[in-house]
Amino acid sequence: MRRITALVVSGLLVAGVLAAVVWNLAGPEPRRVTGVIGSEKAPFFADPDVVARLADLGYEVEVRTRGSRSIARSDLDGADFGFPGSDPSAEAFQREHGTEREYRPFYSPMVVLSHRPVAEALRGAGVASEEDDGTWTIDMAAFLDLTGDRARWRDLPGGGYGGAGRSEVLIRTTDPRTSNSAAMYLAVVAYLLNGEQVPQEPLDGGDAERIARLYLAQGAPPESSKQPFDQYAALGAGHTPLLWAYEAQYAGTRGSGTGLPDGAVVMYPAPTTVSNHTLLPLTDAGDAVGRLLTEDPELQRLAAEHGFRTADADLFAAAAEEADRPVRAQVADVVNAPAYEVVEGMLSGLEDAYADGGMPAPAEEASDTGGTDGGDPDADDADGGNPRDGAAPVRPPGAPPSRPAQTTESA
Repeated sequence: MRRITALVVSGLLVAGVLAAVVWNLAGPEPRRVTGVIGSEKAPFFADPDVVARLADLGYEVEVRTRGSRSIARSDLDGADFGFPGSDPSAEAFQREHGTEREYRPFYSPMVVLSHRPVAEALRGAGVASEEDDGTWTIDMAAFLDLTGDRARWRDLPGGGYGGAGRSEVLIRTTDPRTSNSAAMYLAVVAYLLNGEQVPQEPLDGGDAERIARLYLAQGAPPESSKQPFDQYAALGAGHTPLLWAYEAQYAGTRGSGTGLPDGAVVMYPAPTTVSNHTLLPLTDAGDAVGRLLTEDPELQRLAAEHGFRTADADLFAAAAEEADRPVRAQVADVVNAPAYEVVEGMLSGLEDAYADGGMPAPAEEASDTGGTDGGDPDADDADGGNPRDGAAPVRPPGAPPSRPAQTTESA
């Protein structure tokens, strides 16, 4: 009997050792973390290499997408973090959820994607210029003058661009009622219409009407934030001469940037604004993911390959060089977005304008995106000075922009 008992005990000990060995080899199951993100970051979280790296670090991150405006003002249904793409939305989120912690793992200046014949036509009209680094600059004040005159592409000074037929000179955007990138365009236009001052209250009267026309004249709003980019890439200059976009959509060697058309041109608006992608944790698990995205070298490298700028400027530069895509080393002419309440007031006015124009209500851009599923994607002065009133504050070259203090010029 003792012999049998000893054999049983020995067998249990061997089984326990084997189980421990298997557990140590396989490791513990990754901790599941959920987040609500702007759709422009969905390809990053869907990247198998990002998924694998997070799993190595002990986390399985599942995300669902919403517009930054929706993230800021809605219940996130038990998510561990929110991840909007603008300072105003981040500020509103923190007020709504009573949280102060934040992480800024990467950011993206807003750019205009175009085609060489279109860029040449704008150069002939005195609106754009090509730089030594192969990028272009588009003078947004001069561009707005063209839109105020309702100029057509074929009628531009200097010969124009006939490929767009009778089309008006406009920049194509996403739907401002749901999409962060379109709200970034609003921030730049409002700044210029407000006498090159960051608005402290929603613009009204003629300025509000002019803003509304810049959006409504584009026609029916896109069904998703990915659609305008796909049309730019697939349908050519005649369909989408100019597209307001995240620089990451152009610069990334992974995700949407891999589908650029031949002759693609990147134009840096003067001024532009920056989309600061800010992770706002609601739980300790969300905090851990924010810290890893910001501090882990491999995740930072992968973010740069998706076209995002990180605190290490060399990562972005190396990724862009590998992709053989000209980018601006320093994005100097940057203005801040208005405060959340000001942006909301102007967006509410645009909602009314869309309704008055008979446009359909927007579809809420929300989707469940697992760790491996695809999603709908939607800088600095060289001498350290501020190029414009309300411009982004001084910071080290390559560092992500900081949120400015609330002042009368940069709220």
